[in-house]
Amino acid sequence: MTGDMTSVVTALAPGCALLGLVFGSFANVLVHRLPRGESIVHPGSHCPACGHRLAWFENIPLLSWLALGGRCRACRARISARYPLLELGLGLVWGWLGWRFGWTPELVRALALSFWLWTLTWIDLETGLLPDALTLSGVALGVGLALWMGDWRASLIGAAAGYGVFWLVARLFLLVTGREGMGYGDFKLLAMLGAFLGWQALPFIIFLASASGAVIGALWLWATRESARAPIPFGPFLAAAGMVWLLWGRELLDWYLDSAGMGGA
Repeated sequence: MTGDMTSVVTALAPGCALLGLVFGSFANVLVHRLPRGESIVHPGSHCPACGHRLAWFENIPLLSWLALGGRCRACRARISARYPLLELGLGLVWGWLGWRFGWTPELVRALALSFWLWTLTWIDLETGLLPDALTLSGVALGVGLALWMGDWRASLIGAAAGYGVFWLVARLFLLVTGREGMGYGDFKLLAMLGAFLGWQALPFIIFLASASGAVIGALWLWATRESARAPIPFGPFLAAAGMVWLLWGRELLDWYLDSAGMGGA
């Protein structure tokens, strides 16, 4: 990498991090309002407890929460730590992606996908929902970016296969057990991942998400003593597996093929 290119990437990473804090603030709006069916435009940012309309200095990502001590300035009600954690998390992820990809089309795709996955993860953890407004728009955006980047066939096949695979698994599970085992939001999330990452990513994502979900889910049920039928959100595991593929999927695939003796000469 030349000196000029190194300086561009060095400047890009903190710029992406700061932009991630701003988009993290918007993601907080989506996490709070979409599951409740509220408009994301009106009213403006306000305290959920008393309705106090936030001034601009109360709405600075991360800093305002810290300066106010995690409380509303008007009624002193506690403001969830989810707000700064979500903003900080997306800021760190976007800064890392800026450093990892540099100023390339892959960076645009990575920033968009991570925003959708980060937002959906928090919504699923809090409510058990994966709103169509995000999953279906994510499918459309993934296909649109694929058209721009020139791999639209893999994207369209990935979207269709992602939905179809989980739909088939869910139908078989219902026929065998007589109960639902997976929500339709998971189908649409996997379709979104297929649209962004192509059909080639789906086997890895399904395997990693299922394996990690089984282990962590079992540990969670053991620690909480809940029933084995207690619902555990699967969206965060799909999201994490998708990010692993985004960052290291090709390297992992090449390593597997080489270790299996199927790599190129």
